[in-house]
Order: sequence, then C-alpha cells, then structure tokens
Amino acid sequence: MMLTVLVFILGAIGLIIITFIGISYYRRPKFDTKKFTTLEKKLLDTFTSLFNPVTTDKLKNQILHFENKTKLRHYWDKSMTLELYGDNSLPESLKYSRRDESKIATIRFKVNAEKFTIEFDSYNGRIWGWKIRPNPKKIQNTNAIVIISKKINNDPNEKIEVKIEKEEMTLIPSFDGVLEKITKITPIEKAYVPLISQQLKFFEKRITSKLPQQYLKIISQSEGVEFENLRILGISEIQQTGLDNGNYFHLVEFDDGILAVKEFETDGNLYFCHFSNGLIDELGINFNEVLINKILT
Repeated sequence: MMLTVLVFILGAIGLIIITFIGISYYRRPKFDTKKFTTLEKKLLDTFTSLFNPVTTDKLKNQILHFENKTKLRHYWDKSMTLELYGDNSLPESLKYSRRDESKIATIRFKVNAEKFTIEFDSYNGRIWGWKIRPNPKKIQNTNAIVIISKKINNDPNEKIEVKIEKEEMTLIPSFDGVLEKITKITPIEKAYVPLISQQLKFFEKRITSKLPQQYLKIISQSEGVEFENLRILGISEIQQTGLDNGNYFHLVEFDDGILAVKEFETDGNLYFCHFSNGLIDELGINFNEVLINKILT
C-alpha cells in the first residue's frame, strides 16, 4: 500500500493533483505560516547577495514580508517545492521591474559530501518561491553549507511584462498537417489568430528546451487549439511544471496528464506526465505521431 502524489506548479497559481492509493505512506502539501528554515535563510542570504544594492534591498524586504504569511511547502521523493502567498498585500514599491514568470537564480551547494541545487522563481515583480533537489528535509536545520556555484538566470531589473491577448477566430478554417488529421477524430472547438513571427521568436527564446518543429507548425496556424478532451497550448501559454527529476514545459494538456518537453534537453524528446499515478512516459521525438496515438488511446 502506498500513497502517490504529483504536484504541478502552473505559473503563478499552482495546480495540485493528488491521488490516493492506500493509506500507509502519507505526504501531503502543507499550508503554513512557519518561518523559513535555517537552511533556507542561509541560502536566501546568498541569493540576495547576487544582485545590485537596490535589488538586494527589495528582495530582502520581500522575504521579510512573506516570511510570516501563508506558504505551500511540499516534500517529494527527490525534491521540495515552496510557494509564497500574500501577493495582494505586497507594496508596489517593493517590487522589481521584471513581471513575467521566470527562474531568476540557481545556487548549487553541498552539505557534507551530498550536492544540492536550489532554483528561485519569480513572478509579477517578486520572488515566488523555490525548488530544492534532492529532497532537503534532513538538512533543513543546518547552516553548514558549501556554495559550489551561483548564477543569475534572468535579471530582475529587466523590464519584461508579457501580455498577449489571444483573439479567437470567428470561423475555424481548414487546417493542414496534423490538425487536419485530428479534426477527423475530434472536432475543433476553438482556434486562435496566430502570433506574428517576431512574437513567435520572442516566446520560443524563452523556452529553455527544444520545441518540436511539428508543434511550431501548428502554432504558426493557430495560437493554441482547443478540442473536447485536449488543448494544444499556444506558445505564449506554455507553462513550466517542476517535478522530482526536473522541469517540464507543457505543450498539450489532456484530462489525464500533459504532453511536455524537458528543460535543457536539446533532442526534442517528448514526455507524458500522468496526473493519476505520477509516472512519466518517454515517448520519442515524433510530435505528430505521439499526439495522434495519445488521442486514439
């Protein structure tokens, strides 16, 4: 008997899918207002020191603001995730320029001989939370860490605020390629005006993984396509999910999981992340074939 839990962090909101199988091993996400752990405080000191004095001061005040507010903390087999809440009460004066969803810094460290990585996430001008891999629960009370490396992934002071309002097509055209094949299986419910080439290139550069050419062909015709039981995401809608073994970018959402590519992979390999049992299937690189097979099964 066991309990399998899978958390998907979707942008700034956070979608939690929990499946119970048995009752003997129980680990559920916890909302609490406890202060940050000794380890987290040590890492936050290192994190804030990466930036210029103005940004450092804003980050320190943000951290102070969120410390006693509600948090969602979850320990997984191989990782821990934490999200910070209380966004509405954070003064605008404490926010920095960057407003998009992004990873702003990565720190690699070790405790004794074991190596760990922490990634800090940002959204709407403030720190949103962090992920630590592997699971740090046994070292949360230590501050005896050795920093291996530290890196700014995206500058908080860049004035990036991405807002794309999708325009639904009044009449759904006759698409070609895999969309034409899918419509013979299930009809399209909604399609959207495609982005211009400059917008496509901008969003493609923001994805730190290789996007399948067959997916890019779809969104060159429509910025996302919706069917009864699945949704092909437009490139401006791609969300990142943090799982035990890495981060995944959503390309297609089904009722029972997501079709995704993995962060930093350059071979275009596709994965299906199940909602029901937490399993991740490696499916190869042929996007059209994988998509059709998934629809038919």
